[in-house]
Amino acid sequence: MIKCYIFAINITLTNMPNPKFKILLVEDEALSAKRLEQLVKNYSNEFEVVKVSESVEETLNWLKTNEPDLGLFDIQIADGLSFEILRNISFYLPVIFITAYDAHALTALKLNAIDYLLKPIKEEELHQALEKFKKQKQVYSESQLYNLMSAMNVNGPVKYVERLRVNLGQQIRVVQIEEIAYFYILNKGVYLTTLVGEKFLLDMTLDEIERMVNPSKFFRINRQIIISLSSISKMVNYSKSRVKITLKPEAPFETITSVERSGEFKKWLSGN
Repeated sequence: MIKCYIFAINITLTNMPNPKFKILLVEDEALSAKRLEQLVKNYSNEFEVVKVSESVEETLNWLKTNEPDLGLFDIQIADGLSFEILRNISFYLPVIFITAYDAHALTALKLNAIDYLLKPIKEEELHQALEKFKKQKQVYSESQLYNLMSAMNVNGPVKYVERLRVNLGQQIRVVQIEEIAYFYILNKGVYLTTLVGEKFLLDMTLDEIERMVNPSKFFRINRQIIISLSSISKMVNYSKSRVKITLKPEAPFETITSVERSGEFKKWLSGN
């Protein structure tokens, strides 16, 4: 019986269309941008350059209403360094940095860098960097697979975490899951905040947490934050059908659903 269920899951995964990884290309030299776009196309049709930007300002304006999967950034562009883009957005964006100089390597590695490539770009090196990114992504998340198996009653219902062990200096605390307001990424660290405002640094990724918590009570509204239903204080409609959410306690950044997750979030609010 279990073999039949596994076979059904494999058919579902096989028949799913391969999603396109959306790339934001930041490059102020038109010829270089065109060549990079062609190199991406040469690698795989799984990747698509959806935006070519020439400046920090243009990029930040575009990112207010868009959330790509990957950045391909020249470091020195028309109005400054592309590092400023990552320092001024509210979600995690992995980046392959490109430059004619190696002086910025350390900074790049601290700022979401998948890889750091020197000009002139070799096609093989870019393709290796894209492959590295692809390996870090899960096209079909384990949480979706667990939910599918649970619906089929494979190995019984899924059991979600009831509490988490956290460290506070030399002390160890246990936080009950119903005490948690939200989980989030900030400055490459992953934190949880409780409903009474306590903050704890965690030693796990947001993807791991998403698989552990009950999806009827927690929802990942964008790549940076997973919120609990009980943390929502106020919601208003935002641009591109998104929802701007006020949390309690207040989050350290604006909490807005991504375009891709807005529809599912509204269904989640209704219990669907």
